[in-house]
Amino acid sequence: MLAVTAPRNAVFAVSGMHRSGTSFVASVLPALGVSLGDGTRLMRAGPDNPAGYFEVQAMLELNEELLARLGGAWDAPPRLDPGWETAAALDDLRARAARVVDEQFGAGAERPPLIAFKDPRLSLLLPFWQSVVPIATTVVLVRDPREVAASLEVRNYSVPRPQAAGLWLRYVLAACANDPGHLIVRYSDVFDALPETLGRIAAHLGVAPPDDAALALARDQLEPSLRHQDARCGNEAEPADPLTALAAAVWADGALDLDLVPSIVADALARGWLSPALDNDLLARARADVIAARETLRQRNRQLAALTSQDEQPVSRRQQN
Repeated sequence: MLAVTAPRNAVFAVSGMHRSGTSFVASVLPALGVSLGDGTRLMRAGPDNPAGYFEVQAMLELNEELLARLGGAWDAPPRLDPGWETAAALDDLRARAARVVDEQFGAGAERPPLIAFKDPRLSLLLPFWQSVVPIATTVVLVRDPREVAASLEVRNYSVPRPQAAGLWLRYVLAACANDPGHLIVRYSDVFDALPETLGRIAAHLGVAPPDDAALALARDQLEPSLRHQDARCGNEAEPADPLTALAAAVWADGALDLDLVPSIVADALARGWLSPALDNDLLARARADVIAARETLRQRNRQLAALTSQDEQPVSRRQQN
């Protein structure tokens, strides 16, 4: 068996475009010796992910608020200039993020030696989380952009194909740029070469390769019927719009030719400096306001709950006496 080379207290992250298999990869990390923290704080399973999302609920909410604070949303990401992640205006969110990590994984000696968290939004927001906790490396999931677009349509999101292609480019290019030492895992490899794929992930993280028990758990987690969209089974016409054509060219039938896009253009796409004009820009800004207002309400409810708890303590003591 190969030796474990990951340093103690290492932190890993799983990112990639939505609908690309990030949930499954996160789900098998515990079998490789990597903790996802307090399971009761993970986001509940849903119809589109019946096995679970394996995302920290509080982290998801914070990432949504962060995107809103920056003027965007997951499907209309904001422009992110160099150094945005260290802005003083984000200090309150940074402090909250640190508390989220401690609540999920424990602090100090209570924290497991190897931890990981997952959220597709980390593709864009990794620099912010790197300012909160040292992230050793990332695993980036990449799926055929045609399958991603089709999957988004099934989920009843009003995401036109060109917009889905633009999002795919933004997330993939940003995820790879934000962590030059990333490991790319293709969604199809999870289904077609599971043992080899888990072995690659283990080697990248510096943990022991998966044993038979880990492989069995992974197979139990993987439901082939959930692979609703498979571009290999269709005969789609040539892309009708430039964004879809560019995404298809970068995907390169699974070879993922990131060098196809000149570095200056790739950086502009990853940061949102170069983005298509979309009809839902105003809607995205309105949603950002709604998310910000919702988070303010959450904070007030938490404060009220804390005050109520303090008021009830003397009563409890009297009852005990």
